[in-house]
Amino acid sequence: MAVYYELISAAIADLDNKSRKGRRAFYDHARATLADQLQKIDPPLSKMFIEHEQMALEDAISKVEADAIVDAKTQRERPLVFLGFLILSAVWIGDLFYKPLTFSDWYDWLRLAGLILFPALTILSYFIMQTNWSTEQEDRAYIVWAPIILVGAVLVSALPYISYLDGLLQPHHGRDAIIILLFLIFRRNKSLRKFFEENPPPSPTNL
Repeated sequence: MAVYYELISAAIADLDNKSRKGRRAFYDHARATLADQLQKIDPPLSKMFIEHEQMALEDAISKVEADAIVDAKTQRERPLVFLGFLILSAVWIGDLFYKPLTFSDWYDWLRLAGLILFPALTILSYFIMQTNWSTEQEDRAYIVWAPIILVGAVLVSALPYISYLDGLLQPHHGRDAIIILLFLIFRRNKSLRKFFEENPPPSPTNL
């Protein structure tokens, strides 16, 4: 069955018409082709062997069709996943405008992590939706990238927080902390470098 499954699965993936009707037409063609090829073999094959091969083909078709149904369901759900992450991103960004970051308590650092995490997941889900990946590829993408995004968001929010705990940053200087981070990230950009030369960020030791 393994050989039939691989062949049929690859052929279905290459079909222009992947609808249920298109898949059924391909399955019927595969059945007819197998029966014709088995009948042409000389010396003739036993009836038991022919039935065994036909059953193996049917098992492979059943498995491929089950996968196709799951993939179709996943394709319908992907826009909902993207919309969910988009709403979370909008809520998180809207919360930032409603209450600007002051870093006066730990919750502001959590808000900063969410501000990175949810938009990044929104971009990832949009990319997956547009590329029409298989369910296996989608699972692999989330397994690999979601932890990386999460760790990155935690690190970006934790590093300034550690500096704050060490006394380098004061709670009421949250905006200055962001300016320092922007300076470190974009200092190689000529226009931004000129801006920071004219408006130097405050030194952490002077905060």
